[in-house]
Amino acid sequence: MPDNFQTLLNHYNPPEAPDNLFNKIIARINKRQRMLAISRVIVFSLSLLGSLVAAWPIFSAVKIEFVNSGFLQFLSLAFSDFEVIITYWQSFILTLLESLPAISIALFLLIVFIFMGSLRFLTKNIKALTNKNILAN
Repeated sequence: MPDNFQTLLNHYNPPEAPDNLFNKIIARINKRQRMLAISRVIVFSLSLLGSLVAAWPIFSAVKIEFVNSGFLQFLSLAFSDFEVIITYWQSFILTLLESLPAISIALFLLIVFIFMGSLRFLTKNIKALTNKNILAN
């Protein structure tokens, strides 16, 4: 029986790959990478635009909250009557922290971080789109 297998394998010719198969595979990979990069550019562009649109109302809300909370009046006390602040520094710091509009500031910082992250990923993907493909011959 082993002789039968040996003779069978000696007469077996494996199929040959077409000459341009490698180039077709590389072209398909490059096309897929380009489509993914384009979709990422679209997503991060929309994210960047959304964060810019959301930044203005949130910035206005932070401004209004600072005015309404009295934080700026307490902070101006540091420049007008510094001796009182030195005397009651613990109460002054606590008063500043209590009057700080923390939620509005946190929302504003969140929007800023989303903007910065979107900008970072957008530039990275635009750079990937403009670079020549390494795999292409």
